[in-house]
Amino acid sequence: TSALRMLAATTLAVPLLAACYADTGEIAQPAVDTAAEAQAIMALEREWSQKFGEGDIDYIMSIHSANAVQMPPESELVVGAEALRAEWQGMIDAEGLSASWEPTEAHVSSSGDMAYDFGTATLTTPDGNTRAMKYLVVWVREDGEWKVAADMFNANAPPPGM
Repeated sequence: TSALRMLAATTLAVPLLAACYADTGEIAQPAVDTAAEAQAIMALEREWSQKFGEGDIDYIMSIHSANAVQMPPESELVVGAEALRAEWQGMIDAEGLSASWEPTEAHVSSSGDMAYDFGTATLTTPDGNTRAMKYLVVWVREDGEWKVAADMFNANAPPPGM
């Protein structure tokens, strides 16, 4: 009899508990390894700097979102793929202009769909002046890949003679 009561309680409890944890049809998403994703962002920045030095406009455009925004110093906003291509190609083609940058830190959202990084850069202008710079880039995940959504950079000090 006590065994029957136990059996009856178990028989009722199992379906009740199962209903509480019913499958919603959603697939559980794995946790985002934000540290690994931050390292991936920093690797992308380093490759971007290298590809700029090599003049690889196709690579540069491949890591930008179609509606990315660039905020260069002392200049208007550069918005969208066509304008960005023209801006980057102009920098690549400028005789005597060189730039390189190195990320300092990257941070990734817990959802893994947005990140930002910042770092330092060196810009040498056609007149031979070298300037210390800094940058901030916002990244978004599109179709599983990190893409630049916004890019801002400026000098640490005014240009010589100002």
